[in-house]
Amino acid sequence: MVPPPLKQSCPCMKEVLNHGNMEFVELLRSEFQQKQLRKTDLNADNSTVRRVSKNYLERLGDPGDIPATTPRAAVVACSDARVPVLELFQQEPNHLFEVKLEGNIASTECLGSISYAVEHLPAIEGVVVLGHTGCGAVTAAVDQYLNPRPDTTPADSTIRSLIRSITPSVEIAASALSSNPDLLEGRFLRESLDRTRLIDTSIFVNAAAMAWKIQEFVKRLSRVIPVWYGVYDLASCRILHVDLEHRDGSLLFGLGDAPEVIDLNDVAKCLSLYLKKMNTFDAARFAGNGHNQKTEEVWEKLSGRSETSNMIQKTKSHTESPREKIQRKLQ
Repeated sequence: MVPPPLKQSCPCMKEVLNHGNMEFVELLRSEFQQKQLRKTDLNADNSTVRRVSKNYLERLGDPGDIPATTPRAAVVACSDARVPVLELFQQEPNHLFEVKLEGNIASTECLGSISYAVEHLPAIEGVVVLGHTGCGAVTAAVDQYLNPRPDTTPADSTIRSLIRSITPSVEIAASALSSNPDLLEGRFLRESLDRTRLIDTSIFVNAAAMAWKIQEFVKRLSRVIPVWYGVYDLASCRILHVDLEHRDGSLLFGLGDAPEVIDLNDVAKCLSLYLKKMNTFDAARFAGNGHNQKTEEVWEKLSGRSETSNMIQKTKSHTESPREKIQRKLQ
């Protein structure tokens, strides 16, 4: 059974996924409007409500059939049940090769799964690392960073292994936030607002860092494919990434390319700039054209960008370079 082509107007799988997330947000918006209408109008036509649907038979075959494995992208996502990977990208079964681990960490087991996908599934066009706001694993890593506690139970030691994978990202985020004089009010690392900002920043840095780690791993495989990353905002259901082209504290809709290791500091610094202006992630913007006009018009109402932006300058150490320092922490 030959799978049907996915949105042939899109130049690559990255754009297919970005468009899918836009459709998902528009679908939820439509359902919410219909829900509000039904509350006020008992005669409202419920048939107009659009819902997430999957073509199971076309993608998985009739009962008794065993279809070929034909995913076009591998997605490393968090195990959190609030992150429905297929739905938020508006993909059908057999479209995505999912690897779900708490904290979307690039563990040995994760890299093994990615290796299998790249080496043995020729339809795979790219790898996605998807973090999400409100991540419990990143929150635990931040709390351990702020208030270190010793292991007291066997469960603590296993959770600590997970936290250790995320700690380098927390350290990068903390460094970026603490170097910002506008945020140094009182006991910076002890205040709840600062803790919240550290969690938010660490979530973006962690997704970017794991994408970099997987990108370096994929380069050693027999087939090199692109790696992308993003953060799924639970509040808006949109996927976001940091604007590393302008480095001015802006967020962009959709997936971004995996950064180089030296750029992880700038991911954190851009988030610190963004969080100075906004308390939510609604002020993201579009990177370019090519989106559904109606959807773009609705989203642009929520979009904003500071007219006055300061370029974040990369600094070089006289001893160990930032690249070497971050690489050492992430190993």
